[in-house]
Amino acid sequence: MTNYTQGKSEKDSSISSEVMYRDLFLLNPQPMWVYDVETFEILNVNEAAVRHYGYSRDEFLRLTIKDLRPAAEIATMVSAVEIVRMHDKLYSSGGYKHQKKNGEIVDVNIQSNIIYIDGRKAELVLSTDITEKCKTDEKFKAIFEHTQDAIMICDDDGNCLDYNTAVVDMFGYSRKELDKISLFKLLKVRAGDLHAIWTRFLKGKVRNGKMHLIHKDGSVIIGSFNVKPNILPGMHLCVVTDITEKVLKSKALILGNERYKLILNAANEAIYDWDIERDKVEWGTGFKDIFGYDLAVYNNHIWSDNIYYEDKERVIREISAALNDPGREMLVTECRYVKFDQKVALVEHRIIFLRNVNGKAIRAVGSVRDITDYKQSLHRIQLQNEQLREIAWIQSHVVRAPLTRMMGLVELLKLGEYGDLGKEEILNLVQQSAAELDSVIKEIVNKADKVQTEDD
Repeated sequence: MTNYTQGKSEKDSSISSEVMYRDLFLLNPQPMWVYDVETFEILNVNEAAVRHYGYSRDEFLRLTIKDLRPAAEIATMVSAVEIVRMHDKLYSSGGYKHQKKNGEIVDVNIQSNIIYIDGRKAELVLSTDITEKCKTDEKFKAIFEHTQDAIMICDDDGNCLDYNTAVVDMFGYSRKELDKISLFKLLKVRAGDLHAIWTRFLKGKVRNGKMHLIHKDGSVIIGSFNVKPNILPGMHLCVVTDITEKVLKSKALILGNERYKLILNAANEAIYDWDIERDKVEWGTGFKDIFGYDLAVYNNHIWSDNIYYEDKERVIREISAALNDPGREMLVTECRYVKFDQKVALVEHRIIFLRNVNGKAIRAVGSVRDITDYKQSLHRIQLQNEQLREIAWIQSHVVRAPLTRMMGLVELLKLGEYGDLGKEEILNLVQQSAAELDSVIKEIVNKADKVQTEDD
């Protein structure tokens, strides 16, 4: 009874082993095969391998494992098998390249164990296709190494476990130095705040923002960061973009705009910025101060709407011609302009055009100056100059005649040569010349007084 039971148990064990073999090998979803380590012949193969590699079962069993390798990989495979031959028991694994029936090369991870079949030393192989994983890893590696963003992976204590080339470039440390540096050394924060910040980071309460970082030379880097804690247990990802130049340029632009607005407001002219593409005009406060119009009330065409009617068509035509002339950089024109109080002012209008590479005007800066007083003053000066020229002519011509006669008569008196004229008659002539000269001088004085009065 005992022998029978024992025999039945051995039979059951054999059946159980066959079922286990079928389940673990033949029905395994991963490609598997058994090969002879001495001859490289494939002794058995499962259905998953048949499907994956493209060979039929019969074809597979006529192959050696060399047939599953690209020619360039065979020598490496043979060396690996020689190591297996040196052991009775050995588990091994590694990454290799295999070749399918259709010639396609795939990346695989191989796990193998030594087994014995009918006294023959063989190896049971499990093959996992990792081609897509390798492609993904290569893409990630390419992004990791070639992005301009600094990518760091740190442990719970802030030590750098891995980092890309951009970290080296951004912070100025060598890789050897970075291997010994804590992330905390790169942060510019108050010492007492480091622990609190890091704790918040590990808890996922800080995900992105801006921070000040420290270069090896002590200079400050302004960084925009994105972080993700625990991408793997105890491993935390931090990506930093250097925005120092962008921030400084933004500050410079803001400062420039503020200065520009101050200039607009302080200039003794109505200055404007004309965005031609959007047909939007921004005036300085000088426009209201000089011409009286409230820019908050009137529309964008306040300038052209109030050009004096007799000048309007000409001015708009001149501006349009200059605007459409690719070679024209500046326009200067004068016209009359109706102010808010309906007084007419004479103005000078200057426009400087900014053009794109095609010569199209895209922006313009202009100034409008009330030159009424200037023109009136210029007219007065012109009148004064005419009067002064008249005085100069009188001095050089009208004064000279009586003065010359007087000088001649006085010379006769000195010589005593009166001729047919008596002394008394010569003196009368001198008196007449003096009176004539006096009259001329009075006229000059009156004209000079008039010039002075007009100037005042």
